[in-house]
Amino acid sequence: MKNYVITGSIGHISKPIVAGLVNAGKSVTVLTTSTERIKEIEQLGAKALVGSVQDNAFTRKSFAGADVVYTMIPPIWQTDNWRASQKAVADNYTDAIKSNNIRYVVNLSSLGAHLSEGTGPIAALHDFEHDLNAVPGLNVKHLRPSFFYYNLLNQIDLIKHAGIMGANYGGGDQKLALVHTRDIAAVALEELLKLNFSGNSVRHIVSDERTGTDVAKVLGKAIGKDLSWILFSDEDQLKGLLDGGVPTSHARSYVKMGAAFRNGKMQELLSKEKTTGLTKLEDFAKEFSVAYSK
Repeated sequence: MKNYVITGSIGHISKPIVAGLVNAGKSVTVLTTSTERIKEIEQLGAKALVGSVQDNAFTRKSFAGADVVYTMIPPIWQTDNWRASQKAVADNYTDAIKSNNIRYVVNLSSLGAHLSEGTGPIAALHDFEHDLNAVPGLNVKHLRPSFFYYNLLNQIDLIKHAGIMGANYGGGDQKLALVHTRDIAAVALEELLKLNFSGNSVRHIVSDERTGTDVAKVLGKAIGKDLSWILFSDEDQLKGLLDGGVPTSHARSYVKMGAAFRNGKMQELLSKEKTTGLTKLEDFAKEFSVAYSK
């Protein structure tokens, strides 16, 4: 397998994937919405195609000639129906995969994608997994990373204004499954190079598992503060997100996702199988400290 198409431009996960594939002698095409990314993509040794995966014709054309595709549904903010907008991208991917007779896909999904409802933005990833699994002859590996460490950067304003951390999950002795994007990228690259999967299969990725109290203590220490993690009600979580400028459709989805973490549904499959990454909470704390000081 020689020709690879990578969606997601060159973000935290896609960039090391692209670099790793190029270093392995693969021909790599990167889809990006930004002309400003072209130079950086080419410096990595890959080819850039500029366009939107929300455009069916562009997506079809971009997948032409590919042996392997890495799929991820990008963030979509300009919508009043987040799940429908995610599904539109998923449909474009599925159509392009079928039209171009793609045989291998590594798909960035999420923890909780085994559930069809009650997980907020993750429900659309469940739909996409289901659609990919139904493509005749397709071999697909679904990567299901846990809660991104980088999501904790959203707590910085709360710390600075209220001196606390918190959400509608992470209370008591419940452990949150956390993951660093570099650990996700390492697993994705491994799967893309080995291609030793057939049919459809899943791989969960976790870097660390810690309570909200642990998170507040470790990150607080990194920034020189004594922090506590407060368990918010769903109502307070929604109000906080709306007050912070998060669109209503997205805010309600995030609250649902948080509730799914709180009731354990999101993480219920982790006890059966998971890949453990190298980046622990204490390692991420250094990055958190840098972001906090800006």
